[in-house]
This record gives sequence, C-alpha cells and structure tokens, in this order.
Amino acid sequence: MNQPKNLDSSIEQVNIKEERGISPLWILPLLALCLGGWLVYSSLMEAGQRIQIYFEDAQGLMAGRTTIRYQGLEVGMVKNITLSKDLSNIYVDADIYPEASDLLKENTQFWLVKPQASLTGISGLDALVSGNYIAILPGSGEAKTKFTALANSPAIQPNTTGLSVTLRSKDLGSISVGSKIYYKKIPIGEVYNFKLDHKTDNVRIKALIEEQYAHLITSKSRFWNASGIGANIGFNGVDVQFESLSALIGGAIAVDSPDDGKAIENGKEFRLYSNIKTAGRGIPIKITLPDNNQISPNGSAIMYRGLEIGQINSLKLSDDKKDIIASATVEPAFTDYLNDGSRFVLEEAKLGLSGVENIGNLVRGNFLTLVPGTGERSREFTAIRKPELIKQDAKALTFSLYADRSFGLTPDTTILYKGIKVGSITHVALVNDRVKFDAMVFEKYKHLIKSNNKFFVSGSVSAELTDSGLNIDVPPTQALISGSISFTSEGKGYKQKSYTLFKNSSLAELAQFKTEKSTELTLFSTELPPITKNSPILYRNLVVGKVTDFNLGNDGVNIKINIEKQYAHLIQADTVFWNYSGVNVEASLSGVNIQAAPLMSMIRGGIGFDNIQGVENKLGKKWKLYSNLSEAQEFGKIIAFTAKDSNAIDKGTQIKYKGVSVGEVSKITPNFSSDNVYVQARIYPEYVDQIAVAGSHFWVVEPSISLAGAENLDTLLGSYIQVTPGSGKAKTQFTLSDQPQGDQFISYTLEALSRGSVKVGTPILFREIEVGEVTDVRLGDLSDRIIITIGIHSEFAYLVRENSVFWNVSGVNMSIGLSGAKVQAGTVDSILRGGIAFSTPDDETLKPQAKAHKSYLLHKTAEEDWALWNAAIPNPNK
Repeated sequence: MNQPKNLDSSIEQVNIKEERGISPLWILPLLALCLGGWLVYSSLMEAGQRIQIYFEDAQGLMAGRTTIRYQGLEVGMVKNITLSKDLSNIYVDADIYPEASDLLKENTQFWLVKPQASLTGISGLDALVSGNYIAILPGSGEAKTKFTALANSPAIQPNTTGLSVTLRSKDLGSISVGSKIYYKKIPIGEVYNFKLDHKTDNVRIKALIEEQYAHLITSKSRFWNASGIGANIGFNGVDVQFESLSALIGGAIAVDSPDDGKAIENGKEFRLYSNIKTAGRGIPIKITLPDNNQISPNGSAIMYRGLEIGQINSLKLSDDKKDIIASATVEPAFTDYLNDGSRFVLEEAKLGLSGVENIGNLVRGNFLTLVPGTGERSREFTAIRKPELIKQDAKALTFSLYADRSFGLTPDTTILYKGIKVGSITHVALVNDRVKFDAMVFEKYKHLIKSNNKFFVSGSVSAELTDSGLNIDVPPTQALISGSISFTSEGKGYKQKSYTLFKNSSLAELAQFKTEKSTELTLFSTELPPITKNSPILYRNLVVGKVTDFNLGNDGVNIKINIEKQYAHLIQADTVFWNYSGVNVEASLSGVNIQAAPLMSMIRGGIGFDNIQGVENKLGKKWKLYSNLSEAQEFGKIIAFTAKDSNAIDKGTQIKYKGVSVGEVSKITPNFSSDNVYVQARIYPEYVDQIAVAGSHFWVVEPSISLAGAENLDTLLGSYIQVTPGSGKAKTQFTLSDQPQGDQFISYTLEALSRGSVKVGTPILFREIEVGEVTDVRLGDLSDRIIITIGIHSEFAYLVRENSVFWNVSGVNMSIGLSGAKVQAGTVDSILRGGIAFSTPDDETLKPQAKAHKSYLLHKTAEEDWALWNAAIPNPNK
C-alpha cells in the first residue's frame, strides 16, 4: 500500500485578494428607478393643469369625452363632473394641457358650445360632428384655477379683418348679435357685440365692416335702423317699407355715405338713427322753432311747393335753455335756397269758422314750408308762424296787448275798427302772470294806431246800467262765437309797443276817462260806504266823475275816484267829500229833515263834494271822506297841543275866544317818550282861518283865589282853554301854556341860599311897579343853592342892567338890637303875595342892558341905600 504523501506539500497555497467598488448587478435597479421616474414625470407633464369650472347644469357634458378647445385646437379634457354640496350648480374637474396653461388667467372665460339655430343664423355646426365642447377665451390678470362658465357664448369680434365701428343708440330695438349691415341692400358687415353705457344711458353697438367694403364708410356716413316694417303717413298717402325679409326677422342696420366724406380710423363712433327719415342724409341745417310747435323729431317734413325736400332729424334745447333747436337735412338739389333771405314757415292745423287748414296735421303733426329768398349762404334759420309771414310780407304794424286773462281769445282772432277787419292776433302766451297777445294791423290801417288807443274784447254780449237805462249790446254771430277785439283811435300819431286789453268797452272807456280826461284822487274812509266801481261823483247833484277802484288800507279803505277834465277846476284846497248814497234822515228839536240822493246814487251809491272853508279835508295826501254832509259841515279842522299835563282839561273841554266857544278837546294821549301830554282838538269850521294859524296862543284858564283877590271865577264849574288868535299861515301844532300870552318874557336867573317865600307867580318889582314874575323855582344841580327863574316883560327889559341888584321884599322883616327893635315891611300886596325888587346903582356909569338868562344873586334883604338909588335909565322904545 502506498504511503500517503506529506499533506503539507500537497496542498496548493491560494492567494485571496479583496476587491472594492459597485457591483454591476446594481445597474439594473438603477435603470429601473430612472425609468419609473421618467414615466412619472411624463405622466405628470401630460396631465397638465387641473382646473375647476362651475356650470349651471351638466347638459351636454361627459367626463373623459368633452374636450376644451381654443380656436378649434384641443387644449384640455373634462375628467370629472360633480354636483356641488348645496345642489345649486355643477362643477367640472378638467385638465388643461401644459402648452395651454398660460391661458388660465383671472379674466379667462369658458362656455359650452353646442349646435344652435336662430333668426340671425346657425352657430356651433362643428359640434354636430365632434360633439359638444367647452370653448375658452383667454383673459388677463393673475393665474387662476377656478372659473364660472358663461350661460351663452360671449360677443367676440369675428376673426376677420375689416373695419370696426361703434354705433350709439337710445335703445337696441330689434338689433342683435349677427344683425347685418346693408349698403344699398348689399350686406357689408354685421353686429358682433352690444352693451349698455351706464354713464350716458345709451346702447353702444359694435359692428365689423368687411375689408372689401371698408372704403364705403366715411366721416359723413349715416347709419339707421332698418329692422321691421316702417309705415309713414305722408303727403302722398301711406308708405309701408321694409329692408328685406331677413332684416324684418332678425334686425338690420342700413348705411349711406355722401360723396364728400373722409376716411375714418378703426373704432370710429357714429349715431344710429331710428329710421331713414331721421338719418340726416343731405345738407345739415339748424332751425330755431317757436314754442308749442308740435313738430315731431322723427322725420317731420320740410316742404317746398308740395314736394318733400328734407326732414327734421332731432330736437334739443339751446345752451341757454331758451330756444328749441331742430337739426334737419335738406336734399342737395335745394342748396341754392339755403340763404339768409329764405324763411321756414311753421304750418299748423287750423279748424274754425273762418275755414280749415292743414287738418292732416292733427294726425301726422306740424311741418315746415320753405319760402325761398336771396342772400348769402346760411345753415342756421328761425322758423316763423304763418301769421308772422303774412305780417312780414304785408309790412304790417305789430304790437302787443296785455291782459290779466285770455278771455277765450286765440291766434287769428280778428281785430276790428268800427266793425271792419284791420288786423288779427298772431300769438297768445303767458308772460309773467299776464296774458300777452301779439297783434298785427295791416299796413293800410297803420294810421289808426295812436298813442292813446284803447283795445277791448268785443265778441261777447254785454249789459250796462247807464243814466239812460239798461244798455245791452249783442255782437254779430261770428264775432260772438269766435271772439274779436275792437279799439278806439285817439291820441298822438306815434305808436306804443304795447297796450292794455280791457274786458269790455265800459272798462276801456273808464280807462280813457282816467288817462286823458280826468283828475285822479284818493279818498280815505274808516269803512267802505255803499258804493261800487263806477259809482258817480257828484258836485251839487251834477255827475262829474266816477269811482274807479277801492282797496283795504291801514285802518280804513282807500277809494280811488276820477273827476272829468272839464270839472277838475272844482277841486280846491277847501274841497270836502262826503257819502252821498241813499237817504239821510236828521231829527232835531226843529223837526225831521230828510234828504234823498239822486236815483242813480241810491242804486249804485255815490260820493258828493263841495268847497267848505275850515273843514279838515285831508289825512296826509289822501282826501277824507265824511259819512254825510252834516258831519262834514260841523267837523272843522283838527289841531294838536303839547302840554305838560292834563290836570285842568279833559275830553270836551271848550276852546274859547272872549267867551265864545270856537272849538273843543277831542282826545288826550300821554306821550311817554317826551314826558308830556298830546292833546287833540277840533276847531269849528267858521273859525279855522283865524284860530288854526301861526301866532295863535293857547293857555289853560283856571280859577285863582288868594288874599290878593279872586280871578277867573267863571271857571269854577270847569276850566277851559283860552286862545289869542294869530295872523300867520295855517298851522296845526301848538304848545298849550298855563299863562296868557301878553308881552314876551325875557328870562333871567336868581340864585339864593334858601327859597323863603318865593314861589311861581311871585311878582318882580321895580319901584313897586310889577314888571315881571317868577316862572320857576328849583334846587341847584349841586343842591347848594336855590335857582329862581324870573320873566321880565319885554317892555321893561331895559331896566335890567348888568350891575342891577335883586332882593327879597316878601312879608315883614324884624330885627332887634341894642338900639331897639326895627321893623321893615313892604306894601300890603307884597306882604300877602311876596315879591322880589331890583334896582340899579346911580353912583357909577350906567351899564348895558343885561342879556337874557344872565344870573344874579338874590339878597335876603336890601341895604339902606339900595331903595334910594335913582339911576337914570332911558327907555329905548320912546
């Protein structure tokens, strides 16, 4: 048997190496991961942007089948359709492809496109093949993922080159999106949008004119609504027109362009007229229309010799809101007639007794007629009414009549002179609360219109009570029905611009009487007497005037009267008016006196007047009206006094002159502001000229009983006012004194430490002759002296010199001394009444006469030599 070999030698030694790095086996997982990521990325990229669109309903929508398209290109797909939680609408989840994600902006719009057929055409035909789809219209703004679909497709300008225009209209009418635009009945464009302009409240219609017809639209183009049927009642009968059947059904717009238009820019705005009549085709002009013209703004005709040559397109107010301006067009063939000599006449319907004119206007409205003239070219005119044209052609005289009411008169009312037609009323209007009548008188009758003409309504039955009885005037039948105006021709040759229109001939006659043949006066009475307008004014039973008016004034009634010119001289300064109506009965001890006014005055009332001296006949500028003649004769004249008080007088106190009563006190009123009394008195008529004049002096006479004697014992039963008549001009204001007038007093002032026995009335003595008296005694301003005011009669004033000395001689003065008792006493009168004596020194040069109000010291007693002064004082009055 073989022996084993050495194991150690037989084992081959192996070298093991450690390798580092990524195994190739990891390549496969990595490749698989990249492939998966790429697939995920590709899936996400293909899915696009998920959005949500809200619809009102899901009709026509299918998940996975309804596509989203932009201009025919598919840009998304509906993935899911779900009902909202509030069950109010449907929301659709859809994916927008990545290349179209930029379309998703804030103002982007979505709507469902499905086949539709309307009067204006068929839309959405592509949806018949591919099925309904959602259309998208890109918008602007921030990115957005939630949208609300439109109920209908928006108005989108067709994707066609051409000219875009905007039409402005008051309303849309029958125009809709797709309505055609016709030029000479050829369709040249269509409406693609419209909206309401909230600022102007107009409708703005967007339209596109095809490129090949864009040159037809110029700055002079006129667009009008050609929809439906147009019916026109014109001068040639009834005209019914419509553009075409499609325009009748779906609405249409027609356009016309004059040759002189200029090219326009894209987006130009035009006005859309309601019909061809108002489209303004032709030469544009402006016409100022009269008020109340009844012109229709929708094609009222402009006529020339029975042919329609133009139309009214619109009416508006002028900038100052005073005039009505019509925009009109006239056919170019008549451009030569558009000059400043041509006139446009307003043709109005007239239906009356004088005939019928333009009765068709009652249906179609008024129109204008062109009356050609000559002159320079003009494009602005003023329309006139037919009477104005007649007036201009006839060179008639024009003026205005004014009245408080219309009296039922209308334009074309006849103006008559002695029953012959000489003119007419052309216009009636209300101006400042008065009715204004524009009047016209034919040229050959111009000479009848004078400065004092009086116009009155003559086309009515009138009845008037006159002195001769009842006068009834019935005009002719035609004038009675239609009314007329008559006038009187008086005055100077020049004409006035306006006159007053009176209701009837009586008022016109009264006005004539007032303005030319009368004197107007105003009477005042505390109450209205039994009179009326036209009541007679009588002078000694002769009618010389009339009452024209009366009204309520302050504390009474103002009555206006007129006195005829030939009797105006009867009104004098002493004229007195009284009520002369009815019957006046006076009862007295001598019997009963009955006075009856004339019959006319008893029926209509009346006022009489005459010249009576001494009677108060005016109250300011107004004449006083007495209730009857007796009151006027006894009244006299009112005068007034200012007195310190009324202690000795009362209402009824007599005013006397040498024992004869010449008046009496009628009223006493305190005057608080002046701290005195206001006394009103009446002077009897026969004494007015002697008493109520300047220079008269009035004073109160009272009884006076004293130790010196008794005076005025006749006043024991009652005081009275004595008067000294004056000789000046008439006067009504006087001062009531408490002293007789006598001579004039010159006042001086005496100052004493005490009053003593001095009082008002104490005599002032010179050599024991009374030359004055004390008029006032009062305490000085500083209460340190007594101020005595004395009055020296003017005839003795020369005795008072600048160096005269005054002393008190009242009562008895007794002095007791070592030598015994000494008693000094004046006269018995001075003992009883008191007195103040004065003298002037004789041992010096005679001083000048003292001026009034000079102040002297009143000595208590006189020195021994004062009574012995014997100064020679010459009397200047001798």
